[in-house]
Amino acid sequence: MDFLNRAFAQVSDLFRSMTPGARITAGLLLAVLAVSLGFLFTYPASGPDVDLFSGASVSPSQITQIEAAFAQRGLNTYDIERNRIRVPRAQRDVYLAAVAEARALPPDFESAFDAALDNRSPFTSREERQMRLKLAKQKTLGLIISQMTGIESASVIYDVEENRHALNRQRTTTATAAVRPIGNEQLTESQVTSIRSLVAGAIAGLRPNQVTVADLNGPTWHANPEGGGTAIEDPYIARKRMYEQEWEAKILNALAYVPGIRVTPNVELDRDRQRTQRRVQHEPRPVPIREDEQTTMRLHEGAGPGGRPGYAAQQANTPAQLATGRQGGSREEHEDTRRQTLSVTSGTEEEKVSVGLTPQRVSVSVAIPSGYFDKIWRERNQGAGAAEGPEAAQLEQIRTEETSQIRRLVANLLPPAEGVEDRTELVEIMTFQGFTPEELHGPTYSEQALTWLARHWSTLGMLLVAAFSLVILRSMVLAGPVEKRSPELFRPDAGGPDESGREAAASAVRRLARFNKTGRSLRDELSELVQEDPDAAANILKSWIGQSG
Repeated sequence: MDFLNRAFAQVSDLFRSMTPGARITAGLLLAVLAVSLGFLFTYPASGPDVDLFSGASVSPSQITQIEAAFAQRGLNTYDIERNRIRVPRAQRDVYLAAVAEARALPPDFESAFDAALDNRSPFTSREERQMRLKLAKQKTLGLIISQMTGIESASVIYDVEENRHALNRQRTTTATAAVRPIGNEQLTESQVTSIRSLVAGAIAGLRPNQVTVADLNGPTWHANPEGGGTAIEDPYIARKRMYEQEWEAKILNALAYVPGIRVTPNVELDRDRQRTQRRVQHEPRPVPIREDEQTTMRLHEGAGPGGRPGYAAQQANTPAQLATGRQGGSREEHEDTRRQTLSVTSGTEEEKVSVGLTPQRVSVSVAIPSGYFDKIWRERNQGAGAAEGPEAAQLEQIRTEETSQIRRLVANLLPPAEGVEDRTELVEIMTFQGFTPEELHGPTYSEQALTWLARHWSTLGMLLVAAFSLVILRSMVLAGPVEKRSPELFRPDAGGPDESGREAAASAVRRLARFNKTGRSLRDELSELVQEDPDAAANILKSWIGQSG
């Protein structure tokens, strides 16, 4: 606290010793300094430092409308970085108000449907309401496609036609997507497939191969209702690419210790999507499963001797004549047995269902830079002879060893192939001469300095103004009035020193006035004056002693 008290007392004495004009000037400088510091902290940078739409991307056509809205309001402190607009943080609300007033705000996905639903009325017909929803869907699809990577703008048009004259009403749906990629780029197959899937998924009854994609920078991908489409939509090609990417990543991961290696696998798939195999094997001996046995017995007996033959025996009231002797008829017995055995051939029945489009044969081509073998040799021979370089025979030996190891490593990652016993036959290794890429030189220090100044020149200017104000204020504070001396000291009739003494005394007084600015003690200043000019110091002391006497 004592230090603060002394500092306050010193400042108070200096302020009292200042003239009224100096006090006014010091006050004005303090006010300028306060305003400058306040402006500096309120507006930390007059350049753009915040995203206007909080990270949302804006298409080039929308950027043109937004720039026109800024020009109408006289706003020019903004920066465009790719598809984003950066504005000063403190003026973000002003820029948003200008864009909203010009109705140039980027639309979102739901705004089209909101507008279609807000404009409805009780007198709106069903056809008109469906037409509005259809237009909203088209606009929304265009906005979604324009947000895809590499797409600048897009619009979608679709139509649905019903055949009311047929017994079974049929609907025919067609759609067209007009897409403009960024710059002069053209759509890739994957982008066309994504756009077709998006449009077909949003419209009922529409298939992806019925969507026409018009590339405004390139060719038109026509619809094919009978099937087909892009190559990536083919199941065989899509599955083939998937397997090749999978094996490429797997092999590159295993060979990550080889810098600059190149791996290209080739996968051959089973072209049948599904295969059912049924196998039945029969045994040579049949197996009885049922036996039937049937026995039949027959008994036949003949009649005995009859009565008197002739007409007389058949007359009425003719007494019968009994037989005089015992005589029996003939008797026969017959037995018939049938046996039937049902046998089947024994065997094994097997049914196997396999999923198609699976890898049948995988072959790999591996390219190794020749500099890799040279690095191995230098790692092994870091001592003497490393500066001279390897010989051709040494490099060939290292190349043979390394390629053999890499071939075995890659072969272990491949699936078994039919008709191939040694899987190393499926690996082809070659070497290529690598080239050292040219070194990319970054921006120079002068370019970096100019870029930094162009971005922060306003902040730097505020700091310089504040520093200049502080220097001027310090100069005004330290520029106190010169201590007044008695005029009698220099009067000719005062009986003091002669003319030369008076001049020396005046020079010493000026030195003392200069020393008073430093705030040092009078003893130190007198000591320094005595060392510089002893005669002048002696004259001053004589004058002071004479005045005090």
